[in-house]
Amino acid sequence: MGMLISGKWSELDVETAKDCYERSQSTRLISDTVQVAEAIAATPGRFVLIASFSCPWSHRATIMRMLKRLENLMPVHMARGDRVEGYAVDGGAPWPVPGTGSAIAHLHELYTLDDRQFTGKVTVPVLWDAETCKIACNDSAQIMRLFDTVTVRSGGTDVTFAPEARKGEIDSLNGVIHEDINNGVYRAGFAGSQAAFDEAVNTVFARLDALESRLAHNRFLLGNLVTESDWRLFPTLVRFDAIYYVLHRCCKRRLADYPNLWAYARDLHGWDGISRTVDMDAARAASYQNDTPNNPHGIIPPEPDVDWSADPGRDRLGPAVIARRDGSYETASQPIVRSGVS
Repeated sequence: MGMLISGKWSELDVETAKDCYERSQSTRLISDTVQVAEAIAATPGRFVLIASFSCPWSHRATIMRMLKRLENLMPVHMARGDRVEGYAVDGGAPWPVPGTGSAIAHLHELYTLDDRQFTGKVTVPVLWDAETCKIACNDSAQIMRLFDTVTVRSGGTDVTFAPEARKGEIDSLNGVIHEDINNGVYRAGFAGSQAAFDEAVNTVFARLDALESRLAHNRFLLGNLVTESDWRLFPTLVRFDAIYYVLHRCCKRRLADYPNLWAYARDLHGWDGISRTVDMDAARAASYQNDTPNNPHGIIPPEPDVDWSADPGRDRLGPAVIARRDGSYETASQPIVRSGVS
């Protein structure tokens, strides 16, 4: 997908130039997340989330923004359009960057507004600070955890998906999910040798098999408690049969072939508001036309004929439970996000 080298766009792609795919590290991290969380709550509109429906990493950020009801505090701009010089910001049209007098057409221009000599991959999500005119963060995991800590003072929700009492388990699960599944499907899809591919795809399905067994008796990854780990896994699952099974050649089994995982994914998809964070047409088009050299003609196959709205039947394992920031727990008898929130 290209990258910036000393502030100049290059079609060089260091991630896919090796037999074994290695995801580049995020380049902008927040040193004081408490301070930024307080600033998000205190100054509506100061921070803008730039994301993309095509990207599973930014999907997790838009999910947490929605779950925590941050819509009135933080605008989101969905990058869209043909991939020319990486992500287009607004379908190729100029997009006024908040807090600046500049308009950009490509996401890489936002990175060079932050640092004129930037070298690295140009990725989403991006948390843009319109007050300092800097990229506050481009790490999806840190953005997701940051959003979870924001206290919404009016009309919000006082829940957390990373309660202190379970944070060790959540962090451990997050690491396994990231390495074996979230990034595993890309290590398979971008593999440059048979050995690298075999190792990656076997890891993906070994982990899916383990999760299938885990979810036979647990409604969510940590029993009946819905956590950040569930929402980090979901963006990969929702794309699995439509993209990774075909394009990334992870074709030993479909998600729909796993009774428990398939029902679990539908359970998460059915939470109020979650389906609005999913645009499979955008995800499929971007993936098949841009992501790997596996599809040189850019042909987009039909979406699998499955029903995401079918009753998952997971209620038999007990009610969904959510954690509150005060350390208590409650049954999520109703969706925690009000209908109509966009």
